[in-house]
Amino acid sequence: MEFGFTAEQEKLRKEIHDFFRDELPEDYNPSMAGLSRADKESEDFADEFHKKAVARGYPSAGWPKKYGGLGFTAIEQGIIGEEMAYWGVMWTGGMGYGLVAPVILSVGTDEQKQRFVPPIARGEVTCFECFTEPDAGSDEANVKLRAVPDGDYFVLNGQKTFITAWHKPDWLYTLARTADTIPKHRGLSLFMVPADAPGLTYRALPCMGGVQTVEIFYDNVRVHKDNLIGELNRGFYAAMATFEFERAGGGQEPRKGMQRLVQFCREEKRNGKPLIQDSEMRDILAQRAMEMEVLWLSHWYGLWRRTQREKLGPQPYDNTALLGKKFRPLDGNALMDMFGLDGQLKDNSDYVKYEGSTARSWELAHLLHPVGSLEILQNVIAYRGLGLPRIPRQFNTMISEALAKESSQ
Repeated sequence: MEFGFTAEQEKLRKEIHDFFRDELPEDYNPSMAGLSRADKESEDFADEFHKKAVARGYPSAGWPKKYGGLGFTAIEQGIIGEEMAYWGVMWTGGMGYGLVAPVILSVGTDEQKQRFVPPIARGEVTCFECFTEPDAGSDEANVKLRAVPDGDYFVLNGQKTFITAWHKPDWLYTLARTADTIPKHRGLSLFMVPADAPGLTYRALPCMGGVQTVEIFYDNVRVHKDNLIGELNRGFYAAMATFEFERAGGGQEPRKGMQRLVQFCREEKRNGKPLIQDSEMRDILAQRAMEMEVLWLSHWYGLWRRTQREKLGPQPYDNTALLGKKFRPLDGNALMDMFGLDGQLKDNSDYVKYEGSTARSWELAHLLHPVGSLEILQNVIAYRGLGLPRIPRQFNTMISEALAKESSQ
């Protein structure tokens, strides 16, 4: 496949590339996958950089202009995303831009669109995606956090876990159970919960690779009914739309990181020879290059397919997220093989090579829960892409009961 771009799209790419080149410091490390907030100085820089990007409309480029967007197509959005990946940039409040606002624009009321979306576009508010629970991760229909109606409010009680948390949020985009139904997914609803509402408790839950997550406890948290997003008891379908947005951006591999790695192998010597001359190292680099190309093609096919939605209908599935999850462990292991014992050194070691990104890459390669597990993504392709039959409901019930019985013994 070959993907071509119009003159206007190439002009946009140059504009964005030049913006990142001019605004990011020369020693900025794209392999760290985001603007670091390790100290006050870096946090202030990240906030200032984000304000400049917001002023240009880049984070919300695909939204309608009346809600703070630029009205860009999926292709233009993909160009912005590809340049972000090249430079290793992530927007502050990325969940609001990539997940929350797009769903509100799809299923929210006009009042909700006006209330929530423009502030997100202006970078004034941030959101957490609060779906995962101790017993509901890939099995999203098993959500137990309960929302009970009480006059003009809902009262929420329960827990969320592994919620990605790089900063203090303003809203919790929360999936909750509002009815006991069979099947269970028909009893879920979606809420925008103020992050400072009385009854909310946050507990840090750091993960491998430096990823910061939190557990969130809801204790009689009151949420006004106007904050119900979409229809009551139809939240599961909005959650699935959220996952589709989340899975659509997985193929923008950081090519600059690959360039840095090749350059490192040219300069680093082992047994008196540059690594680039070692046949095993060349095999590793070639494999990574092929994986990046496959991801790139899958990603751009998905974006092109989105622009053809009216003619061809919705894409049955997008395998970009699946490929990314399959390749990431291979990349992490390959880098560790390339660097040997030195690869385990952290970036604070005096003897670390490649700025410590090898150890972090290996750790991140084993942190695969976001966007759904590998097995879930394979199921999506099996059902939607290949048309394979689902397990009958009674068998699922039997399996769940057997697992519950086993865990209680």
